Amino acid sequence: MLGRDPWTAREDLMRDVCFIADVAILPRGLRVAQVIDYVQGVHPRFDRAKAEGFLARTTIQRKSRVHELSKGMVTQLHLALIMAIDARLLVLDEPTLGLDLIYRKQFYDGLLNDYFDGDRTILISTHQVEEIQHILTDVIFLDQGRVVLDVSMEELEVRYLELVAGPDQAATARSLDPIYERQAFGRTHLVYHGVARERLASLGEVRTASLADIFVAVVGGRQQERAA
Repeated sequence: MLGRDPWTAREDLMRDVCFIADVAILPRGLRVAQVIDYVQGVHPRFDRAKAEGFLARTTIQRKSRVHELSKGMVTQLHLALIMAIDARLLVLDEPTLGLDLIYRKQFYDGLLNDYFDGDRTILISTHQVEEIQHILTDVIFLDQGRVVLDVSMEELEVRYLELVAGPDQAATARSLDPIYERQAFGRTHLVYHGVARERLASLGEVRTASLADIFVAVVGGRQQERAA
């Protein structure tokens, strides 16, 4: 990882890697200011001013103890600490669980504007694929621990297309072997893999398929095959 052996160079490696789990675990008896003091004392690349800047966008009080905070506030505190560390690799596991829609959007905007640059890599593991699709460069789908799709967003946008067809075009659209189909508001949404946009254009509205629909098509299809 990052050109180092995790077993023999763990200390050096951990200076360049940050991780946040899906459940934020912080010392419940400490006050928020004490948590910040602790991280500043143990991590050489922690930027206290940056952490304070992230927290300024919240209602978290520095005198509050961790156990007095709501689940969403604990997540906000945890994210502020991690985002303030100058790491080359940031690993986020369901980072926005417990956060409302407004703060989730603010977090991902901040992830791009305040954290990411060309020398950093951000790895996000999440089931909320719709809200991060716009920030991704690469996508990996896992099914029971196995990689079933590994593709760049640029390639994905070419390979996977969604056709929104009206009632008159639905039968013709199905003849082109879609990998997924769903109904919404009286229209048929079909997802295709490897079908040229030009072949679909006369049948309705064509756009890049959403990650959620592609996931259902790829992973859901495998699960149905196993069940059969």
